[in-house]
Amino acid sequence: MPVYNCENYIGASIQSILNQTFENFELIIINDGSIDNTERIIKNFNDDRIKYFYQPNSGVAKSLNKGLELAKGDYIRRHDADDISVPNALEKQISFMQSHPEFPLIGNAISFMTENGKIAPKFRNPTKQFFGSNYFIEVNNNNYWEQRPIIHATVLAKKIVFEEAGGYRISFPTAEDIDLWLRILEKHSVAIINEVNYFVRLHRTSNTQVHGIQNEFYRNLAFKFFQERKICGTDPIIRGEKIPTPPSITNKKTPKAQPGRVFRSDILNYKYKIFLNAKDWKLVLQSIKISLKDGWKLKRTWNAILFPLLGDRLVNTGVKIKSITRR
Repeated sequence: MPVYNCENYIGASIQSILNQTFENFELIIINDGSIDNTERIIKNFNDDRIKYFYQPNSGVAKSLNKGLELAKGDYIRRHDADDISVPNALEKQISFMQSHPEFPLIGNAISFMTENGKIAPKFRNPTKQFFGSNYFIEVNNNNYWEQRPIIHATVLAKKIVFEEAGGYRISFPTAEDIDLWLRILEKHSVAIINEVNYFVRLHRTSNTQVHGIQNEFYRNLAFKFFQERKICGTDPIIRGEKIPTPPSITNKKTPKAQPGRVFRSDILNYKYKIFLNAKDWKLVLQSIKISLKDGWKLKRTWNAILFPLLGDRLVNTGVKIKSITRR
């Protein structure tokens, strides 16, 4: 578990691991230079399975590699410091891997939860459609990019697989996991299990939110390097070359929007629907208030607020009635 300034959530995250029905593990926590109360909260736990290490801030990839270096077990399980695992997550994963030795790496589906810990069961990744009626799907380098179904924080893998791949590459400040999976998939197939064993917390300081602008750039770069290795066997990092960096957006001038005509896609396209499904009414009302403040003059804003609030069945009924009255 790498952690940086996660005082609001790390206690619940650690407790979810200590509550596992499979108990034979060590929990290696790498504090990557936190300056809040993270360290105090970690040290309040009294459990011999916790192995705590502090380092100056070095980034996620270096923290993960440090954890791999320190780990003594045959298996590695990654966990984020703001998320929650269900109590039997480890037990089920270990059992699956032992009965399917052909897969040296496995993962599960996840559901999202709000910063207040309310779960949105409808929002899964990978989706139910991805699995169909299958209990698990085999993923290889031919079908990985369709949905990118390997969720970093659900991965259980043999330690030797990480070592063979050379661990995480620090040239990737984000999407370091995707770069690693693509290198592992060059040699192995992996399995993704059709069960939710992990809840990803959405909040403003999560890594996904902070690195949102860079994420897609480095995901695409990882895939570009993967394609390059397929053709010539190496990529710029292997060759010791300088890799591209994301284009700067700080100097780009954006046209000033008129008051009331800003559509808050960052809220309404996805997060608002998660808040509704989780019945986190505090965040629902907060989202509506912000979205209307910025975009109250836009029909699009009102539709994006009302349609999910009314529900699919009521909206579809309204559409049918409207189409009948037009005839």
